[in-house]
Amino acid sequence: MELRQLEYFLVVADHASFTRAAEALHVAQPWVSAQVRRLERELGHELFDRSSRALKLTEFGKALVPLAEMALQTVGEIRTTADAMAGILCGRLAIGTVAHPLPLLADALAAFHEAHPAVSITLTEARSDQLTAAVLERHLDMAVVGRAAPPPPQLCEQLLAQQNIVAIVHRDDPLAGRASITLTELQNRPLISHPQGSGVRAILDQACLATGFAPRIAFETSSVDMMSHLVTRGLGIAVAPELPRDRLDGLRQIDLSDQVMRGRLALVWRGKVVTPETVAFAAHISEQFRKEANLVGAP
Repeated sequence: MELRQLEYFLVVADHASFTRAAEALHVAQPWVSAQVRRLERELGHELFDRSSRALKLTEFGKALVPLAEMALQTVGEIRTTADAMAGILCGRLAIGTVAHPLPLLADALAAFHEAHPAVSITLTEARSDQLTAAVLERHLDMAVVGRAAPPPPQLCEQLLAQQNIVAIVHRDDPLAGRASITLTELQNRPLISHPQGSGVRAILDQACLATGFAPRIAFETSSVDMMSHLVTRGLGIAVAPELPRDRLDGLRQIDLSDQVMRGRLALVWRGKVVTPETVAFAAHISEQFRKEANLVGAP
C-alpha cells in the first residue's frame, strides 16, 4: 500500500468521480483508476460502487475514509517535524486571496519567505467562493477570503482582520457632509459593490434584505482603484470596507448608522491532508496575528 493510493482514493471520494479527481490531481484519469484498483486488490475489498452512473463509496470505503485521512495527516506531521528539525522547507505553497487594500498578506509572505527561502510560493486572486472551492478541491493550499459565514467544516480558519463596511462618496455628493446615513437612504441610489460570491457582497445583500429592499447594483468590482475611479466620476456610491486614509483623494467615507456591517478577512486551509509548507505558514501567520493583536491591545 502506498500513500499516493490513499491520497487518490480520498480525492475520488471527495469528487465522486474519477474524471474530476484526475483533473484536481493534474494526472491522467486511467492512472487514478489504476491506483485505486490496486489499492482495492491489496485490501481485498471494493472501495466504490460502480454499478450506477453516480459513483458511491461502499461500506468499506466509507470506513476507510477517516483512517486514510488520519494516515496522511500523521505522515504530514512527521514530515513537518523532520523539516522543522532540519530547519528547512523546500516545497511549494499555493495561496489565493481576495482583492483588499491591506498589506497584511504581503507582509506575512515577505516574513515567511525570509524564514523559508527555498519554498516556492504562488499567489492567485479570485472571489471568496472560488477560493474556498479551490482549497477544498486541493487546487490551492490555503486562501485569504472575505467571510460572511463560517467556513465549511473541512477547513480551518484564522481571522486576520475586520473592517467596517461604509458608504464611499465623492466629495461633491450631497451626502458628503454627513457623519452617518442609514442604509435605507441608499435604496434608490446606484451602488458600486464587490461581485456576487464575495463575502462583502453577501453581507451587503443580507443587510439590505433585512432592511426591506434589494440593492441597486450599478457596477461590480473587487478593485479598490476601479471602485474609487467610478465614485470619483459620479457613477455611484461604493459600499465596501473602509479605505486607508491615503486612498481617499477626493472621496468621503460615511458610517452606516442603522446596520452594523463588518468585512472579515480570514485565512482558510484544509484541516487534513495538508503539506508541511501549509502547516508552517498557518503557524507563522497565526503567531504574527497574535503579536499584532497584543500590540494593538497594549496600553
